[in-house]
Amino acid sequence: MRKISWKRMLNVITSVTTGVLVACIFWNGITLAADGESFLEAKIPYLTLVQILVLGILCGVESEFIMPHDEYLPPKKNRGRYLMHYAVVTGTALVCGYFYEWYELSVSGILLMCFTSAAIYLFTSYLKYRSGKKEADEMNEYLWEYHKKK
Repeated sequence: MRKISWKRMLNVITSVTTGVLVACIFWNGITLAADGESFLEAKIPYLTLVQILVLGILCGVESEFIMPHDEYLPPKKNRGRYLMHYAVVTGTALVCGYFYEWYELSVSGILLMCFTSAAIYLFTSYLKYRSGKKEADEMNEYLWEYHKKK
């Protein structure tokens, strides 16, 4: 059985929650503009904040169990894992979004939710990539310094 990395899971939860918050700001802004309402007088229902956090936590937990972290997978298997992961988190976003009444159950509503999920997925993947690259660069620097001392 694989060990759970709480740090990695919290990183994903934070990234997803931030992405969902940005998406809500974007879509609510469009709705306000379309309805001719003032941005300065807009209010967010308290439960929306809880819903955003719950979705972030669900996606973070799913990520920890679906995505490979401590094993090497060939690129073809890795692509399949990423596609499966995207499908699962998008499915979670669709189910939660439906019950949270974030979109209308229509073809356009579902497509917009999938598009939003893809944008958040790319945002989260980029943050994860940057974090991993920074860690790898630090390790390489340490190894270089260690090698120079020998």
